[in-house]
Amino acid sequence: MLTRALLDHVPPLFGKSSFGEVANQYGGSSFKGTMQHLDSASRKVADALLHQQIRKSETLPTAQQVDCGQQLDALLAEIVRIKP
Repeated sequence: MLTRALLDHVPPLFGKSSFGEVANQYGGSSFKGTMQHLDSASRKVADALLHQQIRKSETLPTAQQVDCGQQLDALLAEIVRIKP
């Protein structure tokens, strides 16, 4: 949920209105590819966890399922670079 919130709030820092625009239109091909992966992977996991009704039995997401650390690190590094 925190990753999704971050992705929803940072686009104005890049002059964009959505994170999809950041991922597809900002920076070089490496940055775009990293952000596209962050956008698609984190949203799919978050949607699966946030948008289904409670069931009789639930499991917590594993660290592997929610690990976007490398991509988030690249995003935060770029934010620091452009907003000193």
